[in-house]
Amino acid sequence: NAHQLTISMHAIVVVLGDVGRSPRMQYHAASLLENGHSVSLIGYEGEKLIPALIGENEKLEVVRFRVPAPKSLRKILPLYLLVRASLLFFFVCRALFQAAPNRSVDVVLVQNPPAMPLLLVTHLYCIIRGIVSGHRPAFVIDWHNLGFSMLDNKLFSGIARTYEKWMAPYATAHLCVTAAMKLFLQTHFDVPHEQISVLHDCPPNMFQPLSIEDQHELISRLHKELCSACPKHWYESLDPTRQTLLTEINDKGDFEFRRARPALVTSSTSWTPDEDFGDLLDALVRLDRRIQLQKSSLRVLMVVTGKGPQKEHYLERISQLKLESIAIQTLWLEPADYPRLLACADLGVSLHTSTSGLDLPMKVLDLFGCAVPVCARNFSCLSELVKDGVNGKVFDSSSELEEQLWHLLDKLDGTQSRSPHSYGDLAEYSQVLQNQTRWSENWKKHALPVLCNSGEGSPWHDGTVNDL
Repeated sequence: NAHQLTISMHAIVVVLGDVGRSPRMQYHAASLLENGHSVSLIGYEGEKLIPALIGENEKLEVVRFRVPAPKSLRKILPLYLLVRASLLFFFVCRALFQAAPNRSVDVVLVQNPPAMPLLLVTHLYCIIRGIVSGHRPAFVIDWHNLGFSMLDNKLFSGIARTYEKWMAPYATAHLCVTAAMKLFLQTHFDVPHEQISVLHDCPPNMFQPLSIEDQHELISRLHKELCSACPKHWYESLDPTRQTLLTEINDKGDFEFRRARPALVTSSTSWTPDEDFGDLLDALVRLDRRIQLQKSSLRVLMVVTGKGPQKEHYLERISQLKLESIAIQTLWLEPADYPRLLACADLGVSLHTSTSGLDLPMKVLDLFGCAVPVCARNFSCLSELVKDGVNGKVFDSSSELEEQLWHLLDKLDGTQSRSPHSYGDLAEYSQVLQNQTRWSENWKKHALPVLCNSGEGSPWHDGTVNDL
């Protein structure tokens, strides 16, 4: 256990993107606040922050901005990139110096990617702050992925790799999401192993199993949206005052799960090429065909959350599908409702494939926090998170995914009232997921010592904080 911390530090947490869509960096900020430290959170305008970062808090400062995009210059790519980089440089610099200008800064924690120009700007900011104030902040990079691996253009990818490799050693310390990422930084970016700490993602406390009463309340609120994607005969006989697609209040006034309820399967996607949503659609078409051939009573409600560039393309594909026993609905949920919906699910599906092969899907952790098993697309370091046949299943193709969905869900045959993920192999996998290590516990053990002990000339080196 960490000793009681007697010194409060000031951390700047930076995301060169919509901070509302960067849960890990928000969790960093929330954990720092929870442990008595002050935080300046910097990022783009956009989605709402998590509940822990909303409301009055004298220790929290939020600086959000929007960078103008010179769209008219996109036809002249070199000029566009130069102007775009210059604008980013200016706006990030302004946001950093705007954050708590009259206070000392102990550490700047930045998300990577994107790396350009954030890593260079942060390094220069720390140098200038050190010269001006006599106290140079620590510069800590949290590696979520490798930025260069996300670029298709070989020239740009090569430049980005050189830039990331050049900047990495200038950081005081590093956090990364997998052991495989740490090994890469040591081997290819020449970062000493003692400067790198692995901080695996863990579910925060907001992702928890949910009581049947709370599930009924949520599904009641979402009832119209969910039913809008379903065949009419799924819901036309329901009494909306006491019944939802999944739950009902019986004659005794008790809450229970409906015997004839559909299985609820969720998937959160960014609608990008590295998450091939087409595989999920193909699997669902195959599953629907199997249900008809087997004359099964199984019905599946597939709820997909998230925003992204390919969403409209796939919505068009979904609208053309002729499914009888499967309904597909896309939702965008409030941050407080998202974990509650996951807790109602029988199963989650992860389509994430890493561009680098070194990062892991946070959305799987969200499901695990609610004790919901997953079927996850296989890639090189997935085994650090999903254990095939232990806490979920791993698939390599749409046909494998369809086979897994059928095997896991066909026990929901309508003859009994079954709570989510409480039957067949799902029950075994869910049991393994009970008592997950939570973000706050893992963060205190692996991230807090890094953030506290990285500063040059920092009071954290004077012995006040020990044995973290």
